[in-house]
Amino acid sequence: MKKINTNEDLDLALQNELSVILSKTKDCSVCSAIKEKLILIKNNYPKVNFFELYLDDLPLFQGQFLVFSVPTVLIMNYNKELLRQSRFIQMRNITNFLDSFNS
Repeated sequence: MKKINTNEDLDLALQNELSVILSKTKDCSVCSAIKEKLILIKNNYPKVNFFELYLDDLPLFQGQFLVFSVPTVLIMNYNKELLRQSRFIQMRNITNFLDSFNS
């Protein structure tokens, strides 16, 4: 997973056809587990870009995308939100969505 550290990195990440963005905090153990599961999913979708960011590093992201809990996974298409999951992340929903988008 590529890390988003600055607002410029975020702008570049949002220029992709399909991006999966994991927003997390540094002290969130659930976020780490979700990241590991997303890494496993990533191998099945080579055309999809996977990113991670810490809300502590990008406070503007929290307000811009209305992320109030972690972990939050956003699937974006050229700066448009297609799918959002927060707190209780269902990997099956993410894979089903990616499968339908890639068909």
